[in-house]
Amino acid sequence: MGVSYQPGQRVLHPEFGEGVVVRIATNGYVHVFFPSGERQVFGEALRPAASRAEQVTASVQGGDDRLRNAWLHIEAHALPLMENAAALTSARIDLLPHQVVLTHQVATASPRRFLVADEVGLGKTIETALILRELASRGELNRALIVVPAGLVNNWHRELNEVFNLEFEVFGAQGDVTDRKSNAFAKHDWLIASVDTLKRQARINRLKEAPPWDLVVFDEAHHLSAYRNGRKVRKTENYKLAEALRDHTRDLLLLSATPHQGDHFRFWMLIQLLNPTLFKSPEEMVEERHRLNEVVYRRTKADACTPDGSQLFTRRWVHTESFTMSPGENAFYAKLREYLQDGFDLAKKQGNQGRALGFVMTIFQKIAASSFAAVRNTLHRRQLALTIHEAILKDQALDIDSHQALMDEARQLIHRQSGLPDDAIGRGEVDRVLADLKLRLIRKLDEDELATVASSESSETITAEGEDVAATAVALSLPEERLRIADLLSVFPQDRETKIEKLLRGLGALWNQNSSE
Repeated sequence: MGVSYQPGQRVLHPEFGEGVVVRIATNGYVHVFFPSGERQVFGEALRPAASRAEQVTASVQGGDDRLRNAWLHIEAHALPLMENAAALTSARIDLLPHQVVLTHQVATASPRRFLVADEVGLGKTIETALILRELASRGELNRALIVVPAGLVNNWHRELNEVFNLEFEVFGAQGDVTDRKSNAFAKHDWLIASVDTLKRQARINRLKEAPPWDLVVFDEAHHLSAYRNGRKVRKTENYKLAEALRDHTRDLLLLSATPHQGDHFRFWMLIQLLNPTLFKSPEEMVEERHRLNEVVYRRTKADACTPDGSQLFTRRWVHTESFTMSPGENAFYAKLREYLQDGFDLAKKQGNQGRALGFVMTIFQKIAASSFAAVRNTLHRRQLALTIHEAILKDQALDIDSHQALMDEARQLIHRQSGLPDDAIGRGEVDRVLADLKLRLIRKLDEDELATVASSESSETITAEGEDVAATAVALSLPEERLRIADLLSVFPQDRETKIEKLLRGLGALWNQNSSE
């Protein structure tokens, strides 16, 4: 063997990559631990591996001039970092240690492709803004695209521009920039856009025609879904958009407090967007889940602290309290359970065509577990959507009288549910709400959003946001469902809910013990 190796020495192998010598065997063989496991390889196939620090040290020879040049290079590299620290503190908020740490880790990484899965409330928007400022101050960010749900566009625009003094523009029909006359993605370098605006194929083509982005950020990345049905993989339009942008950007950040959604395959497909070579299959990902640390940052509220090291969030103590429902609540719950069971049975009978109805019933079940008042509100909205949907069908069948009667009924429901006055202004507002609902019912149902909300892993916030989706998913419904809901609502208990009453008594007891709690 030309070179002698020692246990603990780092070596390189042309097939297995970098490893560490474990022991020297006979006949010229060496036992080496590689990332794929320990192997016995021929010593002649190995060569010593040097760390970055060892390579730098080896290349620096003696002499005052060389030492002075090395010192100057280190100082020149540190200058922008000192300026960046001042830039971070100039934001109009108090930064927290976990936010600054993440900014440093992402900014100094290569490649910068990560899933930031911090718990809700830890400031993923702030962390993104800090990363944007840091990369811009280093001269490494000239083009950035933030892709968010439609309802969050204005929030992102306000926070990035007003709090962090960035200069993002909103892309879309109601925004600062449109692509009616030219390719806006080629002319504008700092854009915020909704995922629904970008996922159309014509927009994806324009994105590909524009220069590559330095950084693309997807907020609420759990909506980038792909499903497996047997051997077939079905990618949603959101996922296809993410795939297109993944190949058209240098850096990629996915933000989601609930990225897993209880489905290993969907989560693996999300990781594939960041690093397609990290895991060969969902099964390998589960077995080797420690390797997720390469691309996933996940901090909980228990990990967060203030700059002085004290706990940021009060620790939660959770215990279960039992209670007995009143006779009125029992009667309502029995009817609700019968309604849900009929919905599940019909969905199962319809097969794939009944998926949407099954998701709707699951969402209703989750909402009912929260409170009866919440499920009543959603039932009211579904009753209204079913009434408008039936009116649309009557209109298509040229049954003008039935159409008009149902539209009048829908107006009365809006009046009762919203409390709008029965005057000219109130009637005008009711007609506006009615027109908006009618337009949304005509649009194609988004089953992927329904599936996300119905997931057992979805957060309370996602479920709350999905109530509207469940209420308006009327393409498949129970026979006479509109009338069944009216019958169900007729037995809704009028007294304060027992669960709420018990909660208020508990809060009152805490208040009596310590009014400053």
